[in-house]
Amino acid sequence: MNSASFLESVDQNFRHAMSFLNLGEGLAERIIQCNSTYTVRFGVRLRGQMYSFIGWRSVHSEHCEPVKGGIRYASNARRR
Repeated sequence: MNSASFLESVDQNFRHAMSFLNLGEGLAERIIQCNSTYTVRFGVRLRGQMYSFIGWRSVHSEHCEPVKGGIRYASNARRR
């Protein structure tokens, strides 16, 4: 059984994929680093009870502005 954490598993897969690319020196290390990580906490009422959820979003590159977020809370939400 593999005891690697999720982050370790992602890192291993990233490094494996990068081994197939001809990137300039240091570029793979620059890509793997996050520019920023956002933490959100919000409450949701489900079946009469309140539940708290925590979510995270990491941004690796903002060079293709504007950056569009990933989670949509309503079907009619759209990019601004």
